[in-house]
Amino acid sequence: MKNIKAMGLMAQVAKGLLNHSSSSTAAQLGDRSKYVGLSDIGKGAECMRAAVANKVYGSGHPKADDIGLWYRDQEYDKVTAALKKQLILQRGHWFEAGVEKAFKANDTKFFSQLEIDAGFDGVPVQAHLDFVMVANGAVRILELKSTENIPDCLYTAYETQIYGQLGFLAKCWDQPCFSIRDDTGEIIHSKLSFPALCKKVFAIDMPGSVQNVDLEGWVLALAMSDAKAFGPYKPNDTMTRFCEKTAKSIWEKADELRNNNLDLNTIDFCKGFHPLCDYCDHSNSCPKFTTQELGDSIYNDILIELAELKSKKAKLVKDIAIQEDQVKDFYINSGINGDWLSTDDFRFNCSETAGRKSLNTKALTAELVNILGEDEVEKLIQKFTTQSSPSQRLYISKNKTKELS
Repeated sequence: MKNIKAMGLMAQVAKGLLNHSSSSTAAQLGDRSKYVGLSDIGKGAECMRAAVANKVYGSGHPKADDIGLWYRDQEYDKVTAALKKQLILQRGHWFEAGVEKAFKANDTKFFSQLEIDAGFDGVPVQAHLDFVMVANGAVRILELKSTENIPDCLYTAYETQIYGQLGFLAKCWDQPCFSIRDDTGEIIHSKLSFPALCKKVFAIDMPGSVQNVDLEGWVLALAMSDAKAFGPYKPNDTMTRFCEKTAKSIWEKADELRNNNLDLNTIDFCKGFHPLCDYCDHSNSCPKFTTQELGDSIYNDILIELAELKSKKAKLVKDIAIQEDQVKDFYINSGINGDWLSTDDFRFNCSETAGRKSLNTKALTAELVNILGEDEVEKLIQKFTTQSSPSQRLYISKNKTKELS
């Protein structure tokens, strides 16, 4: 039996987060159906169907009023699901606020949520950059990504987003395309060139041409207890054109879909396994997940049990790591160099091991191409490339229709 008062508190938090998300998004980003943003372009680089569906149908998140109705009707699982989703989404904003305080404490000169009007050929494009740090002749773009676990490498969507930010800032550098807003969404400075904005806000004289600027982009991945910086990225004309092409395709397909001239399921979608599919608001109707109903409930029971076991495993792995770190820290801080410590049942020590060697295949390939030529390198790679036997991968995701209906 659920604790009704505890669920009431959970419902309050969920409702508040939804209200805050709605108001802050409207204030800072406006009506996102009226333009293509860089997160749309990043999504479109991986799944055009998801990007177009988001543009036409929105996110599909519940409304704040839904929370009250679910709580009244004792549909507590829906309240919990909505709260979990909002905690994931809001985590990025909380990290952003924390990083902003850190930059202010360092007296860093930076713009927060710099807005670039990068529209072209009738396609309305707006870029919103998390942080843009400026100094004499140097600009650093920083895009924040909150994650449960720090990835080894970035998703295509994230890299596309940072390339788009770099490309649009460089392309619009001396054009009246830059604006900044206050926390309530009110325009502070509007439609200035980037050098003019830097002069007005920070009294910094920026070069008139972006060619004379040291411009880099970084992606900072943040988890609750870890962080990793990816970069530096540089403006790339090919990637800028790709971003523009993707933005145009999203906008045109969205217009066709609104006017019933296009079937959503004819739009290209992400083939194969992709971890972000679980977070897609339009996955239930995706052709990739065409389903057949199983009449026997035993399969559902097995999957429920499997999900519970995997959840317990994840918690065990995390608990083991925490306790191992505690023992390591105790040993290191004890000042015992290599000797063993013992308890009634165990003995332990902690020693340093050599770091794992890894081969940067991209850098090696680029170096070999300079020496041998592209054709010879391709032949070498094919000669020494092996492929393991095919295997099967079990993919399970929550049925959102059943979860929220």
